[in-house]
Order: sequence, then structure tokens, then C-alpha cells
Amino acid sequence: MSRSQQAWQAVREELRAGPIDSQRGVAFVLVLLAIGILIPFTSSFLYKADVHLSISTNMKEETVAYYHARSAMEVARLVIKSQNEFDNMKKMLSGMIPNFDKQNIELWTFACEFSKAFCTGSLKLLDKEFFNFTGMQGVGLERGGMCDCKALPEDGRVNINRVDSPQEKRQLFMDLYTTFMHYRDDGPTDPRELDREVAEMVGNIIDAADSDDERTQFVMGKFQSSGAENQNKITGKKPKNAKFDTLAELKLVADLDPTLYCKAANELTPYSTKKLNVNTAELHVLRRLVCEHTTNAEEACYGLGSTVGLPAVDHAMFCIDICRSVRQKLMSPGFGNVGEFLSVFDRLPAEWLPRPILDKNALSKKIGVNSKVIRVETLGGYFQTFKGLTAVIDTGTGNYVYWREY
Repeated sequence: MSRSQQAWQAVREELRAGPIDSQRGVAFVLVLLAIGILIPFTSSFLYKADVHLSISTNMKEETVAYYHARSAMEVARLVIKSQNEFDNMKKMLSGMIPNFDKQNIELWTFACEFSKAFCTGSLKLLDKEFFNFTGMQGVGLERGGMCDCKALPEDGRVNINRVDSPQEKRQLFMDLYTTFMHYRDDGPTDPRELDREVAEMVGNIIDAADSDDERTQFVMGKFQSSGAENQNKITGKKPKNAKFDTLAELKLVADLDPTLYCKAANELTPYSTKKLNVNTAELHVLRRLVCEHTTNAEEACYGLGSTVGLPAVDHAMFCIDICRSVRQKLMSPGFGNVGEFLSVFDRLPAEWLPRPILDKNALSKKIGVNSKVIRVETLGGYFQTFKGLTAVIDTGTGNYVYWREY
């Protein structure tokens, strides 16, 4: 029997016992009134105390999860920032180790391994355990904590802010057009035929990023700038006429296809990359760039006169992909220098003729093997609460050029 039932039982027994004098009756009523007031007040107090306790617990878990993610980010940044010091050390050691300074070793590939070592207390590289302090007091995260890390270079992506000269605009047009057409389900079947809808969309992106008010046009299938005033044909508003600060600003461009944007977003970047990194760029972007600098593109890129079914460039891209994948699994860049990349086309088997005839000097000015801008994503957790961070880091200065918390 509950306490309230016991109280009412006592009241019934008292009533059965006979009449109550006035003083006892008043005291009894006051007691009942006090109980009636205190019960809901106490229940409300207990409920609010429980809510505040839950809020405090959630805030604590969110704070701990955030700093787990932040710690992983700072460790990764410290490793990436050390690239300049490491390059100087390579030059010092080149006297003892021949050609050591020519080895293309990029520390960003190890950044997340050290972040995970901070979280777990153990470090393993290439299946070799360097140390394992798991379980030792003061090492790793406390029970219930976790963190994870992923680092990717931006230099293998198409820079949407390269609009400072007519030559850069033409190059950006080809890069963006090729990237969007790779994900377009319909359109011209002949790759040499221009898709006007995608071309207009790319032109709008360039118009939004450049500083002039002239609208781009397509005359005889070629991209060029016109003297006409540039404005949105639907709203009549002028475009931004300034470089993109974030990739999300692309969504504000007139006539942008949201489906194509979502599919191609991971291949675009607004950050100041230098050359296209052949170790991380998408194969279709590399293919387009190679074909653009091939003097026999009709045969090597489009298969006219080919005796092996696929064009020779496609076979070369297959070899490049295998080479990159195997070396990257060994935590090594796919190609140590541009010369190694270009030599792939010279080594194609004779049956894969005709080999592409490359303008290597011109192509070398647009491709590289080093990463200057790194995107790092970290995740921190504490029991059932998780926080994520995304940052873009300049390897030259070690500074953050983008930061997002979620």
C-alpha cells in the first residue's frame, strides 16, 4: 500500500471513530492542505532537478567530445605544419643518404596516424608497431572517449577561383566542363560535341568569380568573353563578381544544376592550390588535361585508328590508377615527380598504339606531385555524444584557412 493510500486509510478510520472537535479538525484540514501543496511542488522540483542534471551531463559530454575532435585536429595540424622543417632536414641528410632530398615524402599522409596514436596510445605504420602504451595511466583517452581523423589534399581538385586571366578562364572552363559532363546522365554522345546547357552553367560560375561585368559567350563552340553586361536573366541581378570564399557559394550561381553540384562537389575547391596533383586528381580530370596537351588526340584519346578497342590514353589511365593505389597503400605518393608520371605514356606496350604524343613542357607547367592545401576531418566522441570538425590547412604556414564545427 502506497503512502497516499495509507494517509486516506487513516482519514477514514478517524472519521469512523466519531465526531472531531473543532481544533483537531482545523489542524487536520491544514495538514491535508499542506500535503496537497507540497506534493506537486516536490514533484516539480524533482523533475526540474532531473532535467538540469541531464542538461549538465549532455553539456559535459558535448564538451569532452568536442575537445577530443579538437585535439585530433591539432595533432594533425602539427604534423602538417612540420613539412617545411622536414624538407630542411632532408637537405641536411642528403650528404649521408644519397638523393634523400629528392624523395617526395609528404607528412600529411601520416598526420591522421599520429592523431589516432594520440587517441589510442599506440602507433602502427605499415603493419609495424612503433609503440603501444594502451592501458597505461595518462595515455590515450578515458573510458567512453574516441576520436577519428581523415586527411585529403585539395590540390587534386579543380580550383574554381582561377579566373585572373583569359588563359586561366579558358582552362577553368575545360576543367569544370569535363568534371560536370562526367556525371551528366544525358547529353552529347560525341565527347567533341559541346553540351550547351552545361557550358552555360560553367560560364555562369566563371562570371560569378571574375571581377568584370562582362558575360561569357559561346561562339562557334568556343568559350570567350563578350562586351555585354552580365546579369542573371531570371532575377536581373548582377553576379557576385568576386572569388568564392567557400564551395557552398556555388549554390547561389544562376542555373546551377543541384544534382551535378552534389555529384561533383568533392572534385572542386575554392582554395589557393597551385598545380593539379597527379597523385590525387580524379582520372577523368587527368585524362582531359593529358588529351588537351596531346598532338595526336584524335587517335590516342578518341580511338580513331586504334587497334585495341579502347583509346591508348584510357589504358594509360588504368596503369596510372594501379600505380597510385599500390604506392598509396604503402603510405607513399603515387609518383615522386612529374617525370615519373609522364614516363608512363612512353612505356605503354606496342600493341596499345598509337601512343599519345605529349607536349611535356606545357603539361609540366600545370601538374605537380606536391600538396599545398590539406582538408582534415576529425570526429570526437564521448559515450553516445559525437562532435565533428572540418578544417583546411595551408601547409606552408600551418594556418587554418577554413573551419567548421558540427
